[in-house]
Amino acid sequence: MARGRSRARQRGGESDTGTATAEFAVVMPAVVLLIVLLTGAAAVGFSQLRAFDAARSAAREIARGEPQAAVVSEAKKHAGDSSTVRVRADGGYSVVTVTIELPAAIFFLDTVDANATARFEGDRGGPS
Repeated sequence: MARGRSRARQRGGESDTGTATAEFAVVMPAVVLLIVLLTGAAAVGFSQLRAFDAARSAAREIARGEPQAAVVSEAKKHAGDSSTVRVRADGGYSVVTVTIELPAAIFFLDTVDANATARFEGDRGGPS
């Protein structure tokens, strides 16, 4: 009996052929968008970590009394040549700010930046 109904339904035009393809076509843009957003977020996260690492190492260098050119070079080695490094003295401390520009493909954010502060060693009053 069930066999007869199944054949009748197929002859009546109620076939499920192509349903999986249609569902896949509807879901695929959302999956691609999710992958793009996750990849962009990962790129921002890794750039932020690079900026923190560069600022921290540059602050360590400036606190040891290294010249400012060497400090900027050290920061750019960690953050990349396209980064911007600013060093300023604030009392007995040095503050290093590293800014990294993100690729244009990451449309929801332009730059990431990080600050690091270190106390000057010895009796130096600021970056040389």
